[in-house]
Amino acid sequence: MSISIAIRETITRLLVRFGQVKSAPVELSEIDEMINNWLPEKFEIAISGGDSELEILNIKLDIFDVTENQQRLKVILFCNFKVKMNGSVIFNTHLNAEINADPDYSVESKSVGVINAELIKIDLINDKDSFIKDASNLANGILPTPLKDLFNIALASSTAIFGEEVVSGMTRYLSIYNSGSQQKIIDYHHQDIENKIIDISNDSEMRYVMDEAEFEEKLFADYGKKITLENNQLLFYFE
Repeated sequence: MSISIAIRETITRLLVRFGQVKSAPVELSEIDEMINNWLPEKFEIAISGGDSELEILNIKLDIFDVTENQQRLKVILFCNFKVKMNGSVIFNTHLNAEINADPDYSVESKSVGVINAELIKIDLINDKDSFIKDASNLANGILPTPLKDLFNIALASSTAIFGEEVVSGMTRYLSIYNSGSQQKIIDYHHQDIENKIIDISNDSEMRYVMDEAEFEEKLFADYGKKITLENNQLLFYFE
């Protein structure tokens, strides 16, 4: 470190320590870059009859007005979502998940995260990576072994053996895939995706801990009190 930088950092610390610098803005683009350096990240989701995976590929932050005096973060997660049965991928698509949240700083853990996260909507992205496996092949992955041979014959027989509720639930699920509609599949799993995203936002392991090897981050770790959104800026407050 050069002498000039050392002097500048010392002066900055003294100004903050004695209350001459009360806050510092941080560009959202810096936060975007920092988070995207961690990505992609995969998260498993347990679903009935199989497994699914939500992979967060990219994140984009923005600020929007709730009222004249209140602003919140809008977070767009670009993700890949897939459903697997018996280890075989039967559905895959890209999607954008829009989340509203508030920035949060923990003095105790010296970490940054979000609170009050809400999933607003999920937008499908129908591109070359999107596909739905033929529903006629799904019975082997979803139905119990005794049902496989009965899948293409009258469901009345199956109902008599396994019960109406079990069979109707399976056939409804298969019919979603048979429709060929990606939107119907996402609608069906919407709550699964929402629950996982909220869990991720509340997970202490997903918070960013200030790097005390970096001057600016150590400064806030030592003196920072809170983070707020004001006038379309993310402000780090030292008091």
